[in-house]
Amino acid sequence: MAKHTVGCVPYLNARPLARLFANTGEVEVIYDVPSKLPKLLDGGVAQAVLASAFDALKTPGRTYAAGVSIASNTAVESVRLFSKVPFGQINRLALDASSLTSNALARALLAENFAISPQCDAALPDLGAMLQSHDAAILIGDKGMAAAGEGLNVMDLGLAWTELTGLPFVWAIWIGDENLSPELVTLLNQAARWGEGQTEMLAAEAHAETGLPYEACAHYLRNVMDYRLTERHLLGLKTYRDLLIKHALLSEELFPTPVPMSTDAAFAP
Repeated sequence: MAKHTVGCVPYLNARPLARLFANTGEVEVIYDVPSKLPKLLDGGVAQAVLASAFDALKTPGRTYAAGVSIASNTAVESVRLFSKVPFGQINRLALDASSLTSNALARALLAENFAISPQCDAALPDLGAMLQSHDAAILIGDKGMAAAGEGLNVMDLGLAWTELTGLPFVWAIWIGDENLSPELVTLLNQAARWGEGQTEMLAAEAHAETGLPYEACAHYLRNVMDYRLTERHLLGLKTYRDLLIKHALLSEELFPTPVPMSTDAAFAP
C-alpha cells in the first residue's frame, strides 16, 4: 500500500512529474482536472496536488514542494485563447471550466494589454460550443494543444505573459498544507528529474493514449515544458499574483510556504 497520495492533472505536461510512481508504488496518484484537485487536499485525501498556481495564491495556509513546477519560458502551446473578434473587442469570454490559473491569467492579460474586462462564463472545454455564444474562449491542456483555430485570432497565454514580463510563467506546483512532508517533497523531486529524461517513452505513451502526433508530444516535453522551480520562477509567480491584485482578480497578497526536500533522504531516481 502506497505511503503517500497525490492528485495530478491528466494532461501531457504532467506525465514527467507523476509517471515514475506507476513503477515504484511509493505514491498513489489520483487524476482529475486542475479545478477539482484542491478538494482532494482540503478533504484530506491527498497530501499534495499538482494544482493551479492560482489556488496557492488565493488560499491561506498553502505550502508547496520546493524544486518542481509546470512552467514555460515562452509560448506554451497548450493554453490558448481563441477569439472570433480582435482581442480588444471581446465582450463575452468562455472560461475553461477545468482551469483556474489560465482563466485568471487570460483576464489579467486582457485587462493589462487591451484595457477590457469581458463578461466571463465557465463552460465545458468544447471550442465550437463555447464560441457559439461567446466572442472568445480559453482551452487548456491536451485540448488546448490540439485545437486548430483556423480563422480565429489565437493568443498563446504563455507567450503573451513572457512578452509582457520577460519572466517564466508557473502554471502549476505541488501544493500542500501542513501535512506536506520533506519526505514526499523528495519523492516528487526524484520523479521530476527521472521524468525529464524519459521524453521518448512518455511521448510514445501520450501518442497512443490521446492520438496526438508523437513528434508534437516529444517537442512539447523536450522544448516547451520547464519542470524546475527556481528563484526566477518564483519571481514570475509573485509577479502574476501582483498583476491579479492590480486588476481585482485577487484580494490578498498571499504566497505559499516552501517545504524543502528531506536532508537525510537518498536522492536517486
